[in-house]
Amino acid sequence: MGLIMVDGEGRIRLWNRWIEERTGRLASQVCGVTLAEAFGPHVDPRIALVVREALDFGWSARLSHALHPMPLPLYPPGGGQVERMKQSIDITPVQGEGGPRCLLQVRDVTETVRREALLKQQSRQLRLDLLRLSQAQVELQRSEMRFRELARQAPAGLFEADAEACCTFLNERCEQILGHSLENVAGTPWINLLPVSEQARVRAIWCLAVASATRFAEEFRYVGPDGESRWIRAEAGPQRDGNDRISGFVGTLLDVTEFHERATRNEFRANHDGLTSLLNRDRFERHLRAAISGAREVADRMALLFIDLNDFKGINDTHGHHAGDTVLKTIAARVRRVLRSEDIVARYGGDEFAVLLNGTGDPETLDAILFKLHQAVGLPINLGHCHVRVGCAIGVSIYPDHGSDPLSLLTHADKAMYAAKRARYAKNDPIAHPSAQI
Repeated sequence: MGLIMVDGEGRIRLWNRWIEERTGRLASQVCGVTLAEAFGPHVDPRIALVVREALDFGWSARLSHALHPMPLPLYPPGGGQVERMKQSIDITPVQGEGGPRCLLQVRDVTETVRREALLKQQSRQLRLDLLRLSQAQVELQRSEMRFRELARQAPAGLFEADAEACCTFLNERCEQILGHSLENVAGTPWINLLPVSEQARVRAIWCLAVASATRFAEEFRYVGPDGESRWIRAEAGPQRDGNDRISGFVGTLLDVTEFHERATRNEFRANHDGLTSLLNRDRFERHLRAAISGAREVADRMALLFIDLNDFKGINDTHGHHAGDTVLKTIAARVRRVLRSEDIVARYGGDEFAVLLNGTGDPETLDAILFKLHQAVGLPINLGHCHVRVGCAIGVSIYPDHGSDPLSLLTHADKAMYAAKRARYAKNDPIAHPSAQI
C-alpha cells in the first residue's frame, strides 16, 4: 500500500517506498513540496480538493476506482510508464502535535478491476446461457455446471433471489457470510434473517427496486446464528422473465465489517480525547452550539462548567507523567459517574474539563452537582506505590444569564473558574499567591 502524508500547508511529509517504486521519485526528492509539484500536471485536480477538505474540515474521503480510476500518475514497478495503475485512494485527516495532517492511502486495484470485468463478462455469458434453458436439457445441464463453478470460485458471496426476496441460490461464500445453508433459508425472504430494527428499512428498499426495476444496493447490520454481529453490503441487479417482468435478482454479498470498524475508530479518534476517551474540545464546542440553539427554541436553561485540577503539575513533577495520566483518567471516570447520562463531558485541554448540563439552571440542583464533583475529585487516587489527592476549581456559566452564545458562556465560565482558584489561594496562603489579592 502506498502512503503519502501531507501537512497543513499541503506539503509532503511522508512518501513510502511503495510510492517511490511506482513514481520513480525518491522520498528525499519530494519531501517538503506539494502534491502538484511532486506529480506535475498529470495529477487529477480532485486530489487537491479532497486533501484541502480533509485538512480544513476534517472530512474523510475515498476516491474509488469506479469513479476515479487513475487519479495519480502511478505505474507498475519495472513496467515502464506505459499505462497508469488503477487506484483506490482513502484520504483521512490526522490530528497531531504539529497541527492537522492528511494521510493518503493508495491501493493498486488494477487486478481487482480486471477480475470484476472478467466476472461481469462471465455473468453476461451466464445470462445468455440461461435464456437457452428451454432449447435443450443438455444445454441446461452445461449452463448449470458453468454457473456452479463460477460461483464456487468467486471471492464474494453470490446469491439469487426471486421478487419476494426468497433465495434460490447461495454460493459457498454467501453461506459462510450468512451462517446458513440454502436448505435452511429456502422459501423464506432473506430479509427476515436481519435484526428486527433493520428489516423494515431494507424491505422498503428491496420493494422499491422491484417496483422500479432498478438495482438494489444497501449496507445493513447482520447478526449470525453464532451471535456475531457484522456489517454486510448487498448489491443485486434485476432479472426479467420472458414477458419482460421482474422475476428476481442476482447479486453479491460482501462482509464490510472491517471497513465500518475502521471508519468508527477514525471517527472516535477525531472526536474524542485519546487519553480519557472523553469528547475533545472541538466536538464539545459543537455540542455547546447545538445545545444553545435547542435551549433557545424551548426557552430552557442550561449550565456550563469549567473544571481545573489543583496541584496537578506537582504530581507530574514528583511522580512522572505516567502518574499524571493515571490521575486524568481517574478524574475523567469520576466526573462521568457523578453526572447524568445525557450530560456532556469533555477534556478541554491539559488538566481542564468542561461539562454541559442541559436543563440544569436552578441553584439547588447546580449546588448539589458541584458538591458531588468536588467530593468525587477530592477522593484519594491510587498510583500503585502511593496515593495522591487533587482538588479542583469549578467555574459556572448559565444560559441565558451569562451569555447567549458559545464564546460568552465559555469566557464567563473560564473567568469564574480562575476566580475560584484565586479564592482558594487567598484562603490558603495569600502571601505565597499575591494574585489572590486582586
